[in-house]
Amino acid sequence: MEKNHNISALITLLAGAIAALCCLINRVPILNTLQSVLIVLIIFLVIGRIIEHIIFKINKNAYMAAVQAEEEARQVAAAAEQEEAMAAMENMGDGEEVTDDENEEET
Repeated sequence: MEKNHNISALITLLAGAIAALCCLINRVPILNTLQSVLIVLIIFLVIGRIIEHIIFKINKNAYMAAVQAEEEARQVAAAAEQEEAMAAMENMGDGEEVTDDENEEET
């Protein structure tokens, strides 16, 4: 999740580069170029932080949903394993039962 910290910096740098190129192409004086680039950098830094926060929330919710789904799958598997063990114990108990009537007939 720490990868998201670069998003605002990348957005800010890209916007600043585009603003500087636009000013150079239009032959804007250097002081006006610096002012406009500074304003663009500040605006897009704020926008980048907002986007970063949104992505962080989405990733956190997705991670929590994945953890919850994994826990539910473990519980279902444990319940199924327990049911199989109970069924196996019942089958073992049915096959080994010997009544007194069967013993008396054999003698």
